[in-house]
Amino acid sequence: MKQSSRLPTALEKALRRELSPGETVLWSGQPQPKHMFGAFGMWLFALPWTAFSLFFATMTLLPWVASSKTPTWVQMSFGIVMPLFSLPFIGIGFWMLWAPIKAVRAAKHTVFALTNDRLLSLVDGATRSVHSIGRHQIGPMTRTEWSDGAGSLRIQTGTHKDSDGDRVTETFDVMAVPEVAKLERLILEARQRG
Repeated sequence: MKQSSRLPTALEKALRRELSPGETVLWSGQPQPKHMFGAFGMWLFALPWTAFSLFFATMTLLPWVASSKTPTWVQMSFGIVMPLFSLPFIGIGFWMLWAPIKAVRAAKHTVFALTNDRLLSLVDGATRSVHSIGRHQIGPMTRTEWSDGAGSLRIQTGTHKDSDGDRVTETFDVMAVPEVAKLERLILEARQRG
């Protein structure tokens, strides 16, 4: 199995199990967490969102804590409804804070590979997820590359119409991998051969 970057042993074995007889790996690579900062860009929104949600929930509880007299039924209902109202916003805030960390952790269990027959994405975590496209499905590509040669490749695989009749472009994304230009060149060569 020829590969462009060294894979962890567990991922290499998982990739080998996915190969058909006669299928060989031309290129393989793992997403690089240092290039996944885009996922952490969400924190610019998530931090103030979560802070305000927690502040709002605290302020709605303050009359309950600070009051020395028995609250009226209006104050009591307000003191119950408003903290409950803030819970979904707090939950969304914590989800936005966790999502980038989850993406970086998933990258450790992900490998992208180009074989002589297809391009595939394998996530080998608690469950195994494999997404692959054949050479005949590879359409136009858009490459984004950083100065160290790592980057992302967005490959159009087809189009369909949604329920409203709007055209939707289907894509296969190879994200934050090393030697992305080499991958693009190998895909173009494989598409020409096929």
